[in-house]
Amino acid sequence: MPIRRFTVASLLCSFGLTLAAEVALADPMPPAPVAADKPAPVGDDVVVAARRWLKGDLDGRSDLETLAAKGRSDAQEMLGELMGPSGPSELRDEIAACQWFAKAAAFRSDSLHNFAHCTEKGVGGTPDLAHAATLYLQAAGEGYAKSMCALGNLYVAGRGVRKDELKGAALCRQGAELGEPDAQTDLGNLYLQGIGVPHDMVQARHWYERAAAQGQANAEFTLGQIYWNGDGVPRDQVRAAELWKAAYQGGRVDAAPLLATWLFANWMSSHPKDDVTALDEAIRYQVVAVSLASKGKRADQQNLLLLMREARTAAKKE
Repeated sequence: MPIRRFTVASLLCSFGLTLAAEVALADPMPPAPVAADKPAPVGDDVVVAARRWLKGDLDGRSDLETLAAKGRSDAQEMLGELMGPSGPSELRDEIAACQWFAKAAAFRSDSLHNFAHCTEKGVGGTPDLAHAATLYLQAAGEGYAKSMCALGNLYVAGRGVRKDELKGAALCRQGAELGEPDAQTDLGNLYLQGIGVPHDMVQARHWYERAAAQGQANAEFTLGQIYWNGDGVPRDQVRAAELWKAAYQGGRVDAAPLLATWLFANWMSSHPKDDVTALDEAIRYQVVAVSLASKGKRADQQNLLLLMREARTAAKKE
């Protein structure tokens, strides 16, 4: 059976999808690994079956479940990913996903991390933060960088472990230095807020930039705000909008109202009024902004959408 180094996330992305009590731990720190989150082997037969299921062929699911029932941890992990929150909504079954992660956890660090996340969330039951911390520690000790900062975040918040912001920041730094984009984003947040590390906008921006270069949507969104406001950098609205667009594509739909407002204002001030390309883009984002608005703010967002549409009608008459 051929195997290759393959990430489940890369398969999902190829289909336009994106992934994501006190305990006496004696304050252990995982050993520093030499590389971050090396993809675990996934068989070609698992990949083929997963692609079939993603295309709507239920025989693909049957094939995956047959392989998983035979103890194939790669099939178990794939089933968990496809049925979990990173998979398509029509396949979603988080309880079943977490059960598959649990089966594969003894054999794969990614499955162990995912099972820890299930345990932290309490999928199918009650959150067990202490046990989640133990599982994250185990995965981190196996070199899984994402688990390092997941454990670090528990320490920062004092969830399931004794609160220790310095220790939490150190764990996130360990994952960030290994190139893990979520850890880089979280470390940027810690520098931005001065939690466990000194408040340092230069360091915050450094880690956001590294995470954004890997397509981390939260980093792109926050970095956009930094450039928009000129926090420690020259103010650059164009760069901010580029980052917000990337963040929006990565799932940060709350970037829509920011983009709509900027595009509309920019069109009003600097574009030929008979060219409505940018205005049409602003309208598309504003439609999303209306759908996201709270009840108290929806009227304002609807009025702005109406204004944009009236401006478009007037421009086409000129």
